[in-house]
Amino acid sequence: MTEETAAIRNRRPARRRLIVLGLNAVALTALLGGAAAWLALMSPLPRQTGRIDLTGLTAPVTIARDAKGVPHIRAANREDSWFALGWVHAQDRMWQMETMRRLGSGRLAEAIGPAGLVNDRFMRTLGLRRLAELSLSRLDEPTRAALTAYANGVNAWLTSPETRLPLEYSLLGLHPEPWSPVDSMLWQKLMALQLAGNWPDDILRARLARRIDPRRIPELFPAGGTETGQGLSETGWGALLAAIPSAARPAPASNIWIVAGNRSASGKPILSNDPHLPFIAPSYWYLAGIEAPGLSLAGATSPGLPFLVIGHNDKIAWGFTSAEADTVDLFIEKKEGETAYRTPDGTRPFTVREEVIKVKDAPDVALTVRETRHGPVISDLIASDLAAPGEVVAFSSTALGDNDTGVQTLMRMNLARDWPSFAAVQRDVQAPALNVGYADVGGTIALTTVGRIPIRRSGNGLLPARGWTGAGDWIGWIPPTKMPQTVNPRSGILINANNRPSPDKYPYMIAALWPETYRAERLREILEPRKGMSVADMVALQGDIVSLQAVEIKDLLTGIEPASERGREAVRLIADWTGDVSRDRPEPLLLAAWVASLSRAIFADELGDLYDPQSPPSPKVLVDAFTKRRYWCDDITTPAAESCEELIERSLEQALTDLKADWGRDMSRWRWGDAHKARFAHPVLGQVPLLRRWATQEIRTDGDNATLSRGTYRIDGGRFPHVHGPTLRTVIDLADLNDSRFLIVPGQSGHPMSSHYSDQLKDWRDNRPFRLDSDSPWVLTLAPRPVAPE
Repeated sequence: MTEETAAIRNRRPARRRLIVLGLNAVALTALLGGAAAWLALMSPLPRQTGRIDLTGLTAPVTIARDAKGVPHIRAANREDSWFALGWVHAQDRMWQMETMRRLGSGRLAEAIGPAGLVNDRFMRTLGLRRLAELSLSRLDEPTRAALTAYANGVNAWLTSPETRLPLEYSLLGLHPEPWSPVDSMLWQKLMALQLAGNWPDDILRARLARRIDPRRIPELFPAGGTETGQGLSETGWGALLAAIPSAARPAPASNIWIVAGNRSASGKPILSNDPHLPFIAPSYWYLAGIEAPGLSLAGATSPGLPFLVIGHNDKIAWGFTSAEADTVDLFIEKKEGETAYRTPDGTRPFTVREEVIKVKDAPDVALTVRETRHGPVISDLIASDLAAPGEVVAFSSTALGDNDTGVQTLMRMNLARDWPSFAAVQRDVQAPALNVGYADVGGTIALTTVGRIPIRRSGNGLLPARGWTGAGDWIGWIPPTKMPQTVNPRSGILINANNRPSPDKYPYMIAALWPETYRAERLREILEPRKGMSVADMVALQGDIVSLQAVEIKDLLTGIEPASERGREAVRLIADWTGDVSRDRPEPLLLAAWVASLSRAIFADELGDLYDPQSPPSPKVLVDAFTKRRYWCDDITTPAAESCEELIERSLEQALTDLKADWGRDMSRWRWGDAHKARFAHPVLGQVPLLRRWATQEIRTDGDNATLSRGTYRIDGGRFPHVHGPTLRTVIDLADLNDSRFLIVPGQSGHPMSSHYSDQLKDWRDNRPFRLDSDSPWVLTLAPRPVAPE
């Protein structure tokens, strides 16, 4: 062996040791990194047992969490119960609360950079936080004390030595500021803005008037027919609110029905409510039970607010639907120079304020906000095309009141003991306008409309008004004593599914247009013949997936005899179908694709870029086009005159071609649920590749836009994603409040690694609500911090 060969052999063990050491170092680094990542993910999960001493409590509070993670709070007094609710909200949903107050305050760009400027400019222009501060000063002392106690509970969690902030704070490099009562007031402002969704249609109608004969515009927005225009694009406002989950405009929807004791098996009322909102994770709702002297609450709270929103105390139960009232108007104002505008009484100066928006990793942005007597000027941000040279557009909304005591009203509703006390406090509601359902252990049931609804000097609020004429000015509100109200009807049934709550000869205009009535009709169809109904019957009704809309449309379309065999097969399937919109059937997918293709063929030529191919078509508008307004079927871009029958068959063939490309040749194997999936995505963690798996949940679902179990979808080629529906289900039994059922989606926790982040998702899809169970082995005690001796 040469010396060179020996040297090479001697170097090999050393090289191997270096390789092994290197691999061990890599493995150790990966292990430590994984452990750190696991710690970052798991450490924010709430502590559920033991004892924590805190400053701000007057007596010990116990928090027992049930199998679904629902906290049951037992306190010695009301203030401590509000404190404890603030604590558990912060434990499970602090990032959601942070997002809500940043959205409402116009401070999103501080967290996410320039992408948040669209939101911040709009919210600063509306001035929601300034208005919340003014409204806070109008509240009575008990309500302010409750908000303060709640804020103290949130802040106790934020400052506790054992608290680990949610991962979102670390990812964005943020640290939360202390919570304040004004932050809670913003919840009500955002909800009022969210439910005041009619104003984009005002913009659309104004734009349509420049494209088609104005006399034909009402045909796209039929009275009593639809909440949105036929396939109309939301260009011009949708982009503005696209990044604002709490303020995005949903399709109007919610169901409430109440049966009196003479209709129930127990002899006591049953109240069922399922508010519908856009899907997001975590839920808008947070279930909780609260027990304190003179206080016994169970139901749905909303993180950021210390009171029950929907649920019951030990005497009464209540729930809501959106009243669909027209509470927003746009006013076109004529400028007089750059600092003033014209009014019926002469020139008036703009009210001007300056805002500075801080932007992460970018310079601050200065914003000048002008206001007229009607409200803030929004045409610098949106709808600028509605204002001619020398004009601006102002935004008038009941959500922009500076003396709104709606939060106070909610607290008083929580404490009400009977119908007279409950009815009295509703008169103070300003925004949003709501239909409020009520039932009590004494047997009273009621349904009433509340909120400020404007009376206009003239006009119906469907188009922007000329501000300088005064013609569209608001001259008052519908008196609270004149609002629609029904108490203890002879029928023993009360129903609202966003349908018009007032009779035909009602002297005031709540809204000029109303959503379609399919859900309300379905409720009447099932409830009116029945007696002896139980909680189980009400639960089953919330899961109903028969679509009267689908039945009406299919009966209209299936009278044709297509030339192709596949067309005839599709028509046979749909014609024999009962309208049961099951995720495991092909017919809902066939009909949805056919109607989408047909809507595009009928309306896209006239509407041009104002036609939205993702918007589900209005059944009433389609029916009218096939019957009394057949001129819509003619394609104005071709010399020949097309008939409705031609478009119906042509659209069916196009739909079948599209579906075949997405789902295969055999239409009997197509399934609605494969194309109709509900997706619940965390707005921050859902964007992180390694966390997306946990932060985003998706599930096949039933239903369509008109089923009681609402399956509102958008159109995306051959897919129809489920984007909006019941985010909370409640059935409250006034004979046995402990037998009441609740369910939210996707779960209680805002932490994707929690077992309660999405553990209600399948139960929600399959309509399996549960009882709240206060008996639990997981009990945490919050105790007053001992005072150190002087």
